[in-house]
Amino acid sequence: MSDERSVSEALAAFATGLQRADLPEAVVAAAQRHLLDVIGVALASAAEPFADMALRAASALGGRGEGSVIGSAERLAPAWSALVNGALAHGLDYDDTHEEGVVHVSCSVAPAALAAAEMSGAAGARVLTALVLGMETAVRLGCAAPGRFHDRGFHPTGVCGAFAATLVAGGLSGLPTARLVDALGLSGSMASGLMEFLTDGTWSKRVHAGWAAHSGLVAARLAAEGFLGPRAVLEGRFGFYRSHLAGEEVDLGAVTRDLGRRWRMLEIALKPYPACHMTHAFIDCAAALRDAPGVAPDAIAAIECFIHPREMPIVCEPRPSKLTPQTDYDAKFSLPYTVACMLVRGHVDLDDFTAAAIGDPAVLALARRVECLPDPQADYPRTFPGRLRMRLRDGRVLEHDEPVNRGSADQPLSDADVLAKFRRNAARVLPASRIDALLAALERLDAAPNVHELAAAVRG
Repeated sequence: MSDERSVSEALAAFATGLQRADLPEAVVAAAQRHLLDVIGVALASAAEPFADMALRAASALGGRGEGSVIGSAERLAPAWSALVNGALAHGLDYDDTHEEGVVHVSCSVAPAALAAAEMSGAAGARVLTALVLGMETAVRLGCAAPGRFHDRGFHPTGVCGAFAATLVAGGLSGLPTARLVDALGLSGSMASGLMEFLTDGTWSKRVHAGWAAHSGLVAARLAAEGFLGPRAVLEGRFGFYRSHLAGEEVDLGAVTRDLGRRWRMLEIALKPYPACHMTHAFIDCAAALRDAPGVAPDAIAAIECFIHPREMPIVCEPRPSKLTPQTDYDAKFSLPYTVACMLVRGHVDLDDFTAAAIGDPAVLALARRVECLPDPQADYPRTFPGRLRMRLRDGRVLEHDEPVNRGSADQPLSDADVLAKFRRNAARVLPASRIDALLAALERLDAAPNVHELAAAVRG
């Protein structure tokens, strides 16, 4: 065996050595902010039909246990509560995203952390440290091949999230470095998620983060029992990057470069809209033009959205389903629908993706006037920019450009915005008094002896 460490060995060594005292306060504050956001999103999901479907399936397969389910009184075996909570966290497409890595982050690592902490009794400071570790790992794995997993039809939230969740679960269960390397090796065979849902608007994407969180707990438990996994699972000849990217060159150094000195999780964007992040800058363009004199849906002859060609298969194609969404997921990944929704209704929120909302004739009529045009100069994937041109029937042409999507590190949501989003989401299933108790538990997490208060507060 070579003396040179594999990427997994470097990550595992970093994970086992990382302490709460090593983390800058800005990093801890960001982790708490993202935890707040993702729990709010999961609570909003708990009111949706897919939440009950996932809960029934997990209960039938895994049975009862100590794992809390967000927004539910039912408790499951922890690996299965992690699956359900991950599906809730990602199921509305309202959770955070790292733009360059093009990966949703908190939706896999937070459910893994909650489940593993309930099993181990870990203190709140350790849980926050594990969250930072998982978020940093998911971001860096995605940044080694920016946007390229999507190009190949893989969903990085699932494929990168499995490794991140494994470090979270393994770290909180106290795995030594060698066993953590095994766990990462095992999770490579579980790292999965296909983008085929884009073709017909079906729901497979909803479970990708949950499967990643579930895989993390399973891989960590297998490794704890001595089950061996490949040490070069990331860079090996049949490893993660070669298998998923068909041998394309990747920047492996991005995974470990400046690890512990540059905190890339600080770059993660929070979402202002419950739709694919690639639509957001265009929605803001539409919002900016909506109040211009003489702009009304009937006055608009055509709308042109200039978008990077690599984003087009995700939010512009296939065009028929983008113009006439058949499901909420069709609509969430439709640039024509989301832009038209903002122009007709003046908002894009959760209630704009119900069956009735996506069939609204006024929105669909305007969506048919939206064209998506390739813009190779767009700064994707470093950001998810948007440029929109509106042609009015009176001959005027209006344009607006959003070079940086709102919610990103360069244009962050305010604390008030994040808190208001959390309260709106949580209010879909919790009364105001319970929301206040949950906020208090989140605020006290860093000093808490365990996660019992937080876990009780997230349950319905």
